[in-house]
Amino acid sequence: MKTAQKILLTALTLFNEHGENTVTSVDIAIELDISPGNLYYHFKGKDSLVNALMKMHEQQMQKILSREKLDTLHPEEIMYYLYLFIDSIHVFRFFYRSPADLAEKYPSILRPRQHILSSLNKQLAFLFESLSKRDILIASKADRALMVDLMSLIITQSCQFDELNSHMDSTMQRYHALSLMMVSVLPRLALSDEQKQQLEQMLDSHDFMRDASTPSPLDFA
Repeated sequence: MKTAQKILLTALTLFNEHGENTVTSVDIAIELDISPGNLYYHFKGKDSLVNALMKMHEQQMQKILSREKLDTLHPEEIMYYLYLFIDSIHVFRFFYRSPADLAEKYPSILRPRQHILSSLNKQLAFLFESLSKRDILIASKADRALMVDLMSLIITQSCQFDELNSHMDSTMQRYHALSLMMVSVLPRLALSDEQKQQLEQMLDSHDFMRDASTPSPLDFA
């Protein structure tokens, strides 16, 4: 791995764990065991680091926001797809912690972050509409709009809630977010009791989490 990539990944880890505001460029250099000058050679301060991380986040989200195959998902694949959103946002969760303060400090990230959130909402709306047309999701147009808001809120903010109110590790935070989403979605899916029970068992046993760590069979990620 090239030095620039190592710097970005280290910065991302420290920003996520400690918050961008408390981490300095010197902290990142020390963590990597390189000189501050070496870091500055690749990134001229935290502004360039944060902007580079936002570009990484945009590229990652573009892969998931494809609508190909979205109208043919089976129930278990719906759960997997929702998890991909949770996982992708969680990897860059510092962008969604105190978002107003971060945007004031780094104005250049405001537009791309808004674009990501707008695209996420449109994608969720498309998914729920498609499921409704196929009689898989039982929800009115107004209900679907509220579901989009709720899913987006959970995807972007649940990790912050967990950090404030519990001692969950990163994996459990993702699982908790998925559980919150499925509590809302599962009762609205037109499935047999047996199918619902199977999905609930996957959530309860964390089997889904193990499966979700493998490459997506839908080629979304």
